[in-house]
Amino acid sequence: MFPKENSSNGYHNPPPPPPGVGNINSHRERARRGTRRSRASRDSISLRVYDQQQQQQQRAPCTDFDMAYFHSYAHLGIHEEMIKDRVRTETYREAIMRHQSFIAGKVVVDVGCGTGILAIFCAQAGAKRVYAVDASDIALQANEVVKANNLSDVIVVLHGRVEDVEINEQVDVIISEWMGYMLLYESMLGSVITARDRWLKPGGLILPSNATLYMAPVTHCDRYSGSIDFWRNVYGIDSECTTLELR
Repeated sequence: MFPKENSSNGYHNPPPPPPGVGNINSHRERARRGTRRSRASRDSISLRVYDQQQQQQQRAPCTDFDMAYFHSYAHLGIHEEMIKDRVRTETYREAIMRHQSFIAGKVVVDVGCGTGILAIFCAQAGAKRVYAVDASDIALQANEVVKANNLSDVIVVLHGRVEDVEINEQVDVIISEWMGYMLLYESMLGSVITARDRWLKPGGLILPSNATLYMAPVTHCDRYSGSIDFWRNVYGIDSECTTLELR
């Protein structure tokens, strides 16, 4: 799942920072407000410049299904359930710490950050900056968690879709907990790929970078009889045609 060692709604705009604010805060301001740099402006972090009109055309629209999906993750309960899965959460923390040499001093994007726990793990591993992105309103809670842990100078919470938010520098690492039932149920893999194509440096690290889905046929005779055979004779009525939706 993890590589070997060798191997969406617009965040609220804060007021402009006071004079003298450091480089981290200037990155935070640009990420929230969008770029103000001239296209001719180049600096050491190799900003990736986009044609805004073309980018807008390529962005997938935010559908009603998307909004319902984001809303389902807006409440703390579902995140509590996931975080309490110690095998899941501690495996991510272990992977982050195992790859600390790739993360320390680097720029990270957490796709679908939830409460921000993975972003905080990356900050604890020494990341220079972490962009924590989530289109759900849980991003507002993540921002409070970041502040409560005195990490606002490292972690930038972006409330919006990966397709819509702006990060005006290339990143070294993408981390995401994108997996669901049958691996792909969450439909988040597309967002991770979008983040990769928009921001990841050549040779950058993705955690996790690969996964294996194992499938095997099973037979449960009693369940089949109760759910399928039942319809072949319903009080003398042949209703087997209705089982097409069950199969």
